[in-house]
Amino acid sequence: MQKRKYLVVLVILFLFAPMVGAQYVRAQHVTKAEKIKFFYDRYMECIETGNRKMGSDLLRSFLTPEMQKKRGRLIDATGADPILRAQDVSEHGRQTLTCRHLEGNWFEVAYRSFSWGVQDTVTIRIPMRTEEDEKGRVRINYIVPEWGGSRYGDYLFDIQSQRVIDRLDARIFVETFFKAYVYPYATMSPSLEQDLEQLRKRYCTPSFLRGKYAAIKQEYLEDGESIDPLINCADFDAFWHPSIRVDSIDSLTFRIGYDTDGTKGWHKDIKMMVTMEKGRFLLSDIEAK
Repeated sequence: MQKRKYLVVLVILFLFAPMVGAQYVRAQHVTKAEKIKFFYDRYMECIETGNRKMGSDLLRSFLTPEMQKKRGRLIDATGADPILRAQDVSEHGRQTLTCRHLEGNWFEVAYRSFSWGVQDTVTIRIPMRTEEDEKGRVRINYIVPEWGGSRYGDYLFDIQSQRVIDRLDARIFVETFFKAYVYPYATMSPSLEQDLEQLRKRYCTPSFLRGKYAAIKQEYLEDGESIDPLINCADFDAFWHPSIRVDSIDSLTFRIGYDTDGTKGWHKDIKMMVTMEKGRFLLSDIEAK
């Protein structure tokens, strides 16, 4: 009986596809897991058929604005869609799609997919965190990226905001500045761009921002990449925060490093040079690899 009820709901929704997001999310008799599964089923169909308009409508209806923006950053960083952890999807994936409640606001979507070099299909499991907006609609506010595997939990966002200490010691300045700079990324701040701009203006020399920083940024844009030179990536994920480390090269030069996927050995390094002006340390140059 329950299965028939679910199928009836899906048939009605397919008949009224233009209203897919708002109508379905508000349906009180449909569980959150069913709503998430419906979103994934329709999104996979859009990827298969190339229906970009419907795909965009689904993203606006089911993802928070912050997750929509993070999705774009993660695509730039990895070349794959974080919603699916893949570049494309098959009909087989849709047929094997499931969604289950984990705990609290966390759910897990799973589906079978063909993997390069593997004869049989593999199960892709994607945890995600949800919330309800002011109208009571279910929204996905975080999707665990590939490097997170099947790990999940609110502990991921237990990241303390960092005050920049710029008058005590050069190494302390670099470490506190970097942690303050990645904090809006890791916590998916609604005012991300404004937060980053304020930090750059306050703690970088004007000549660096007008010169080296602007030149690197422009070079990336011309290559179609939205990479932030100060983190050497298009995004900074909460999973990466515990791996941040600072090494001294000399009294005013430091190497910031962090792991983007420990299981694959993926790592980022940024060399930061600082200067002192009017009793304050400021970032004056960078080199990334």
